[in-house]
Amino acid sequence: MVQAEELRQQYEAGNFDFSELNLSHINLRETDLIGANFSHSDLHDANFMMAYLNRANFTKANLNGSRFCGANLSQADLLDAHLRDADLQGAILARADLRGADLSLAILLDVNLMGADLREVNLSGAQLRGATLRGVNLREENRGSRPANLRGTDLRDVDFRGANLTGADLSRANLAGANLSEANLKGANLTEAILSDTSFVNAFLSDAILISTDLQRANLRDAKMNRSDLTEANLAESILTNATLNMAKLNRANLQGAVLERARLNKAELGRANLRYAILKDANLIEAYLGRADLREADLSGANLIRAEISSAILAGATLTGMTLPDGSIEH
Repeated sequence: MVQAEELRQQYEAGNFDFSELNLSHINLRETDLIGANFSHSDLHDANFMMAYLNRANFTKANLNGSRFCGANLSQADLLDAHLRDADLQGAILARADLRGADLSLAILLDVNLMGADLREVNLSGAQLRGATLRGVNLREENRGSRPANLRGTDLRDVDFRGANLTGADLSRANLAGANLSEANLKGANLTEAILSDTSFVNAFLSDAILISTDLQRANLRDAKMNRSDLTEANLAESILTNATLNMAKLNRANLQGAVLERARLNKAELGRANLRYAILKDANLIEAYLGRADLREADLSGANLIRAEISSAILAGATLTGMTLPDGSIEH
């Protein structure tokens, strides 16, 4: 087994190849190993804290339980690496290649993953609170590939702005306070996820699964949510101004006090939805289904409900001035 001091000497002498070695438990804290090759090596429980590992190669390396706190791994190659239970708190992984890596139960608090490639990565149970994932790629490659797994992950306050999360599994993840503005979540699974106070401004959520999701006070202004499934979701006091929800499923959803001004809900299903006190000014609900929906005290002024089903909806106290009724007439 190569010892830490010997490895440092070899590196300083110009040998960067440490592939296919048994280096478990090695202590390389604060070591300069830029561009080193550790591919296929056994590095479980190694210490790389504060090390310089820019552009290092860890392809298929065993890094389970290793410590990378504060390390610089920018542009590193971690393709199919094993990082289960690894501690990467505060590490820099900007533009790193983590495709297919196993980061389940890893500690990634305050980590910088800006621009990283996380396709097919397993982040199940990982802690990512305060991490920066701006512009990361987590998209599902095709129907045959496995989606990125962030099931049950702690993603509170994470910066996901502009990230590609197409098809990702975020079911039961905690994204409270996260920023997903302009992120692509087409077809993502967010079932029972916690998304309270989260920003989805101008995000793409078409075909996403948001069943029983907590979206209280979420900002979904200008979000694209066509055909999304929000059955029994909690959207109380959320902002959906200018959002597009054509053909979305919102049956039994809680939209009490939500702002849906100028929202597009054509052919949306809102059966038994709670829209009490909701603001639907100038919203489009053409051919929408509102059977037994609760619209008490809601503001529907200027809304278009032509051919919508509202015969059994509760409209007591609602503001209907200028609303286009299902038969095409205007409410005065």
